[in-house]
Amino acid sequence: MLRFIGERAVHALVVVILAAVGAFFLMEAVPGDSAASAVGPGATVEQYEKAREELGLDDPVTTRFADWAGGILQGDLGNSLIPPNQPVTEMIGNALPVTVQLAFLAIVLSLAIAVPVAVWSAYRRGGVFDQISSVVAFAFISVPSFVAGLLLIYLFVFNHSVAQQVILGAAIVIGLAVALSPIGRRGGDREPGRMWGRALIGGLGVGGVLALVALFLPEFPRQGYAPLADGLGENLRSILLPALTLALMEVAIFTRVLRTDMISTLQQDFVLSARAKGMPTGHVLVKEALRPSTVSIVTLAGISLGLLSGGTVVVERLFNLPGMGSMIVEAVQNDNLPVVLGGVIVIAVFYVLVNMTVDLSYALIDPRIRRG
Repeated sequence: MLRFIGERAVHALVVVILAAVGAFFLMEAVPGDSAASAVGPGATVEQYEKAREELGLDDPVTTRFADWAGGILQGDLGNSLIPPNQPVTEMIGNALPVTVQLAFLAIVLSLAIAVPVAVWSAYRRGGVFDQISSVVAFAFISVPSFVAGLLLIYLFVFNHSVAQQVILGAAIVIGLAVALSPIGRRGGDREPGRMWGRALIGGLGVGGVLALVALFLPEFPRQGYAPLADGLGENLRSILLPALTLALMEVAIFTRVLRTDMISTLQQDFVLSARAKGMPTGHVLVKEALRPSTVSIVTLAGISLGLLSGGTVVVERLFNLPGMGSMIVEAVQNDNLPVVLGGVIVIAVFYVLVNMTVDLSYALIDPRIRRG
């Protein structure tokens, strides 16, 4: 295990170095003048020349790269070129928690919805619930994030009562779909009465939970971000809709992948043996089949979390969140080179750490990988 961790650490270091080198020289190739951005449009020629000298823009590109890389090794990412010329580390320290919380909450919401839906769809494949969940999943995949965000804003911000009615309608539809899920199931069941009883209880439970959500649905702000210092409730109210916007597409992807893996796992000999021994259905699904089926979804969740760490700019702009995506886009527009490079480095480090964690989790999820 230590050797495995060491190899992954070396790979991660190589990726971060390549990302840093690529980002620096790519920004050098982009048209623009950092000195002009630093002094502003009303500066004199003397001020412009002085800015170029202070920024080292007249030095060879290799010298500038060496100075920048040396600063990174000392924990110095430089200062923003745009007044008030904040340190880049301070700007990232303000923006990174917003994006990380947004990305983590989106993944958590996605898994919380996708896992039970996929497990039940796989167990009752071909049933009413499976067919409805498949249609909804394909619909979510087809909707761009900015369209989903606008729809959520329309419902939950400007039409709170309509949103409650929509959730109540969804509670009825999903509850009926779960209750009727045995219809059309392939393979049948040895105990139809117990099968229908479990489906009915499940439908009542899911519908009841959604009905409670509709009943106690809070009002959400249109835009802005409330830090944790303002209270957990205010913080969640400000970030829940953006996270749900990102989660909708992830829910659809996670559901389809996990459903396929669960169907395959449920046909394995060890699962059939557990069912032949008379183990409860819940034990078979959760303890026996779910764990070895989560390798693919854990991989997807890790990749999605890494991508969301720098790819939430559309949602951040839509909800006016001061995250990493907005910070980097504004820096690119203003030729603010230190901020762009600092943001790229931080996102690269975060991405490789997430992927290292995913690689290490494989052995914990499936003992067969550990023995192999």
